[in-house]
Amino acid sequence: MLSETMLSLLEEKGVACLIYSGDQLLHSSASIGVKPLLEFMERYPEGSGGKDLVLIDKVIGKAALLLSVQLGIRVIHTPVASEAAVEAAKLHQVELHAATVVPHIINRERTGLCPLEQSVMETNDPEAALVNIRAAIKILMSAKNPTDHGSSDDDPAAV
Repeated sequence: MLSETMLSLLEEKGVACLIYSGDQLLHSSASIGVKPLLEFMERYPEGSGGKDLVLIDKVIGKAALLLSVQLGIRVIHTPVASEAAVEAAKLHQVELHAATVVPHIINRERTGLCPLEQSVMETNDPEAALVNIRAAIKILMSAKNPTDHGSSDDDPAAV
């Protein structure tokens, strides 16, 4: 059963993502998409050391789910999850609590599938998913900035 208290924390703190280890808040982010998970990965490159990591996030697609597995997150609370995320959660024994399950996550323009969700559709391996996600982000960023060749202002996780 979905914990409304968990989801209310997102509103209360004005963020899109929270990562806890027990009662300790390890990471919070107002960023959207997979950026908060990539930020957490950068902050804890060797892992957080937490054995009971809990993710509370506004939307969980398969890309976010597989990144969560890579990070060692075992419990996720979300208002919205994709069917592919639900299936991957079962496969990886992640406890996923979603208020609503949708067929797929759509892109920001609402014209098709989320490109990151699309990038991981053919894999259930978290390491392969990370490679695919980074490649998809690179393509998206180059499409946004076709004349920009690696400016330090690039934020590849912001997609």
